[in-house]
Amino acid sequence: MCGSVTISAFIDTAPLARRTLTVFNDDEPEPLVRMLRRMVDSPAVEVQAGEMSPESPENAVVVKDADGTELAVSSISAVGACVLLVNSDLYVTGTRSLDEVDTPAALLHLDEVPFTVTGKRKMLLIELSRYIESLGCQSDDNTLHAGFQYLSRIDDERGTRRVYDRLADSDTDLHLYGLPDRVPELSEDPTIHTEPRDELRESWFVVNTDCTADMKGVLLAERTGPSQWRGYWSFGADHVDEISAYLRKRYSP
Repeated sequence: MCGSVTISAFIDTAPLARRTLTVFNDDEPEPLVRMLRRMVDSPAVEVQAGEMSPESPENAVVVKDADGTELAVSSISAVGACVLLVNSDLYVTGTRSLDEVDTPAALLHLDEVPFTVTGKRKMLLIELSRYIESLGCQSDDNTLHAGFQYLSRIDDERGTRRVYDRLADSDTDLHLYGLPDRVPELSEDPTIHTEPRDELRESWFVVNTDCTADMKGVLLAERTGPSQWRGYWSFGADHVDEISAYLRKRYSP
């Protein structure tokens, strides 16, 4: 699936999954529901407050698929600490290492759901990027592709620089993509792709592949306006491999 295919086309043709995200909280469920609706902006996700009963989970976020099958349960505190109440300095300064990434299952199971994010809601994309980068550090004989729009962004935030220094020092076959306004010098030399394509300027992606199926993952996003993105993430091994094959063919050294 290469040829005229683009990252934008992958986003357009991604399998549409539907999810229901239910907040079980007997104190103040509505504010949490509103926050999650703003954070997870997708027509494929219904965010609602659950009716409390002796059988319902306490202070939890439950994700179900279109058939009503329960996919994941995470505590409200974990989701809040991850994307709702987190200070952006956590990512900017790199105070949380890749070893400390612990993305709640409720967020991971919003995979293959199309979304849009704006402004501070970008924290959701940053969290999923860090999760897939952490898979890269845990994998053996893997390849990680990462697109930054402009390569200087690797140095713009200390946290990002630490992540990619760590990946460069590992056994990961690291490929970095972006326009070459300033090419970063990492501790070990990754493969740099700087073709002057509009696609790279408008795309944000992290792909971990060439490893066991349970370690594969992809985040794809396309900028649609100032601080506005659309895309999805997936842990489907075949889909990850397809996107990796596209990047290799289109941006071969």
